[in-house]
Amino acid sequence: MNLKKAFLISFCIVIGVVLISGGLIYKLGHDLYSSVNYVSDDSVAVEETLPEEAEEETDEGVGEVVSDEELAAIQDAMDTSKDVVSDEDIYNVLLIGVDRQDQTWNGNSDCMILVSINKADNRVTMVSLMRDTYVNIPDVGYKKLNAAYAYGGGPLLCETITETFKVEVEKYVAVDFWDLVDIIDIIGGVDLEVTADEAEVANGYIWDMCTRLMDIDPTEHYFPTSGGTVHADGVQAVAYARNRYVGNSDFERTERQRYVLTQLMEEVKDMSLAQMTSAMQSILEYVMTNISETEIWSMVTELPDMLDYDFEMSRVPYDGMYSTIYVNGQDMLVPDWEETLEILHEFIYGTSEDDS
Repeated sequence: MNLKKAFLISFCIVIGVVLISGGLIYKLGHDLYSSVNYVSDDSVAVEETLPEEAEEETDEGVGEVVSDEELAAIQDAMDTSKDVVSDEDIYNVLLIGVDRQDQTWNGNSDCMILVSINKADNRVTMVSLMRDTYVNIPDVGYKKLNAAYAYGGGPLLCETITETFKVEVEKYVAVDFWDLVDIIDIIGGVDLEVTADEAEVANGYIWDMCTRLMDIDPTEHYFPTSGGTVHADGVQAVAYARNRYVGNSDFERTERQRYVLTQLMEEVKDMSLAQMTSAMQSILEYVMTNISETEIWSMVTELPDMLDYDFEMSRVPYDGMYSTIYVNGQDMLVPDWEETLEILHEFIYGTSEDDS
């Protein structure tokens, strides 16, 4: 169930949408924002130990077993000579989908999408950061990227991404996956193009979700076995995006996450102001963020234009630019860091670090 929450992430962007001008008065925006769970960075503690559910070990990994010397070389390669890149015309915010069974710990950030709003070029880039990427988490050590949130919440995850990917990111919006189905239903569902193979796997997830977790009739939510265009409800959209068995495992699953996100944005764009406001009054209580109300309101006048920006999507690691190793009972993805960072910076900033 790790990525059921992936698309709650879309609502992180929707926070901005709901605060657009065009007749939405300050008091209404203030009332909506007050529903959000604001968390200051200094109030988030770093955990020294995690519960057993935080790490899923596999008996047989597909990655290469490396020696201590080889692992040390991999770790040294992470320490590139590149500086952290920032640009006053680009606003970075990390959208986080959190996996946890209860509120006793932070949870793993099993969906991470770095959204960069480029006001100079009128475009928005969305980069999925793979949860299994092998990184050095400050004051914790070498782990999967998704463990950074488990140890220190949004602040530590942002710091880890900044230091690893050399992209300055301080702001985040996080949501728990348990609320995903309801939130998608509040929006009114989403149009999805689903293949027959995807429908078959999704229907297996639907059965599991409905019978084991939700105690509802799964037959009311099954996809047509032939696939096709479906206006998916929350159960269907979640099941579709959980699929890691059609295509290239977790890599194509991140594509499905970004697809659902953009389709949800299309649904929001088609809403009237009254519909949007009503939906957000129900949704925002599920959102946790370190973005202050003052900062959000400073962006208000620009948000209507942002809805018309070009949206571009990507994912790291890039195809053909990573290896997989098996460490401490887990498969880890190791990007070719030098080339990866060049491409990532070009994608977000329109320039490589060497050009800046």
